[in-house]
Amino acid sequence: MPSDARNNFAFILVAPKFSGNVGAAARALKNMGFAELRLVAPRGYDPAVAATRAVHAADVVQRIRIFDHLTEALADRTLTIGTTARTGGYRLETRMLRDAAPGISAAAPANRVGVVFGPEDYGLSNREVAQCQWLVTIPTSPLYPSLNLAHAVAIVAYELGVTLQPPADAGAGERELAAAADVEAMHRRLQRALVAIGFLPEDNPDHIMHTIRALHGRGGLRPREVDILSGIARQIEWLAHGGGGVLAGKRQAGRKLR
Repeated sequence: MPSDARNNFAFILVAPKFSGNVGAAARALKNMGFAELRLVAPRGYDPAVAATRAVHAADVVQRIRIFDHLTEALADRTLTIGTTARTGGYRLETRMLRDAAPGISAAAPANRVGVVFGPEDYGLSNREVAQCQWLVTIPTSPLYPSLNLAHAVAIVAYELGVTLQPPADAGAGERELAAAADVEAMHRRLQRALVAIGFLPEDNPDHIMHTIRALHGRGGLRPREVDILSGIARQIEWLAHGGGGVLAGKRQAGRKLR
């Protein structure tokens, strides 16, 4: 395994409720060779408690970065993975962790991966799920499907670790994807454009937009592809707000459209 592959991962805990779970998650990450842990709007977070539970992974706790919003925590990531115990609805594209891990690990040498975990008491919201390109789930007993947060982190880190490419394969099939912040900005622009032309209902655009996000997340978008989609969205908005007359005039005069 290339020594820097694990360094491309950031594990992100959204609104964790217990500082002890944060420390236990840090310990699990260090056990599996990962080093970066991020928190989003933690509740009553006490670094001292977290460091105590982390034992010999106190250095992971010391490096924790805290963000106000998930969008900020994911901004520099180029591949975003959400974890969920629920399926159906906006989570129809969820994959079993063991099935998804090889693809995630294959992309890791060329990409900055963010793995997102929801709060202990209610998990990721649909809005947070929408910011994740892939969704994974850990198969558990239907009699008691809820996992402790640190246990979930440990299982995900283990499955990813064992599937990371060995050095001999480190260059095979790698491609850098677009940063999550750029993809999110493109999706917002595309949503405005599709609302402007009446394709999306103004009062509830999220339903179809979720499918569009899932489509893009399934294949992964490169920076140039995001630029092209953003350009298409800008042109649609321009036409929807009166640009059609300018365009018709250019065509009639035989002028270049762009």
